[in-house]
Amino acid sequence: MESDGESAARPASVDDGTQASPARAVDEALEREYNLRIRHPERGAAYDDYRRRSVALRERETEHRARRYGEAANCVIDFFPARVVAPAPLFVFIHGGYWRALDRGIFSFLARPWLDRGVHVAMPGYDLAPAVSVRAIADQIHAALDGLLGDAAALQIDATRCIVGGHSAGAHLGALVLSEKRKGSAIGFVGVSGIYALAPLLSTSINFDVRLDADEARALSPSPARADRATRYLCAVGGAETDGFRRQTHDYVAALRERGCHARSLEVPGRTHFDVLDDLADADAGLFRSAFALLSPA
Repeated sequence: MESDGESAARPASVDDGTQASPARAVDEALEREYNLRIRHPERGAAYDDYRRRSVALRERETEHRARRYGEAANCVIDFFPARVVAPAPLFVFIHGGYWRALDRGIFSFLARPWLDRGVHVAMPGYDLAPAVSVRAIADQIHAALDGLLGDAAALQIDATRCIVGGHSAGAHLGALVLSEKRKGSAIGFVGVSGIYALAPLLSTSINFDVRLDADEARALSPSPARADRATRYLCAVGGAETDGFRRQTHDYVAALRERGCHARSLEVPGRTHFDVLDDLADADAGLFRSAFALLSPA
């Protein structure tokens, strides 16, 4: 299955129906920063490992269920209920894949430390580019969150203690949805290796599938100016990631702080874009402990 940055670059001069509109030449410097296939031949093995661990988690958590939140094929949420007798917090994780690849089932393994601590976990799926636009995907995530919080009583969710998180494009989607807040709110945001400014992608091969123009890239970049000051933000990135990804994280946190938000950036030493999630799955790792701490009073 295709992973983040998987598509090989197509010549910008070829009009094969898959090209971004308007056409842009690939900027080789930006391609090296954001097309992760170039740097990470090990990505397939990492995702295979995540799949195996996720199967084991689903076999253990026999009460998990798939909840449909829309009519489109991938509008399904994997909901993992914590073993609680009273309303409990919720961690929502949105998968990455540059809006064009992967699926929620690969990432079930991330639920383990949250469930062990009495936190429900929800992992929404969504349809993929180029079949649908990034705007349509964001609308699906809005609907997924609205559905979860709308059914909070039935699901024993404490709607006042919701953390929204995501990896890569999933971090973008979480941040965008929170900045566009339509219903409810979140006590915390956990973005891992996020893309928060989309303009650099316009001149990469990624845009052959995502098909953004400059106006869309600007409109669909999460706006710190609209961020909720009541939400605490944790934005993590691997210390071994590209300058582009590391800069995206630190710039977004700086902009949130200018807005007056409680925001922290965290570089995880030695981690790449593909193994940084191991630290979100490890109850003893600094990334997980920082994420879980968002549930505690400020």
